[in-house]
Amino acid sequence: MTKIPSRALDRAGATLWNWAAASSEVLLPVSCAVCEAPGATLCRGCRIMLRRSTVRPAEVPAPRGLLASNARVWAAGPYEHELASCLLSFKNGGRADLAPVLGTVLTGVLLRAAEDLAVSPAAVLWVPVPTSARARWKRWFDPVQEILSRTSLPHGTRVHAGLEHRHRSALGASSQKSLDVAHRARAIKGSMRAVGVRGAMCVVVDDVMTSGATAAEAVSVLRDAGAHVPGIVVLATVRAGCSPGADSTTTGSHVSEFPHSLN
Repeated sequence: MTKIPSRALDRAGATLWNWAAASSEVLLPVSCAVCEAPGATLCRGCRIMLRRSTVRPAEVPAPRGLLASNARVWAAGPYEHELASCLLSFKNGGRADLAPVLGTVLTGVLLRAAEDLAVSPAAVLWVPVPTSARARWKRWFDPVQEILSRTSLPHGTRVHAGLEHRHRSALGASSQKSLDVAHRARAIKGSMRAVGVRGAMCVVVDDVMTSGATAAEAVSVLRDAGAHVPGIVVLATVRAGCSPGADSTTTGSHVSEFPHSLN
């Protein structure tokens, strides 16, 4: 039986997902992804609130799981309110129309990171954390790659798929949402490999940072492969002791987020 490369599956899945999303926009009325007001992807009020909460992307403290790596972290804002609802609706609610919105938010974080690094733009590679086999099976697209494709990259920089997931059963992989920091680190260990990064400066890109375990593994794998990794860029960071999506509520294509405290 011929094995289909994961990237080919990503491309095919993204094409199918985009087609389905475009079809749904024709058949179903558009409504705000946050408050469900009719008429737009984001209503004027929610768009303003999202803009206010993400207009000043900044370097933020690294979570406990990332401290040992000495990697810097840049984020657009905390994982809450409009930003959290947009991310969840995009990832789990089939809201493809939010990709440009989130791409604009991520652009601001990339620009801030590039400015803070103060290096030649041509030296920087943005390396997305690949979606897991379980998530690919569920969504049929890679959220981080899709959002990155809608950004305006800092001049001279480029995206490089320098990380790949090692093959694991999509049905056998388990979710990390309910795990503590130590268990998350053990669960993600050995799950990725680096490709074509020796001698390069790589900045890891992900959507949400929770414990830092995934980012720490990505940084470690890239460094072991000979890359210089100064830090990680994310759209949002989760407050310590909270789990993204654990208390989310879904109404059709709208997903509202209420952070859930971990014991």
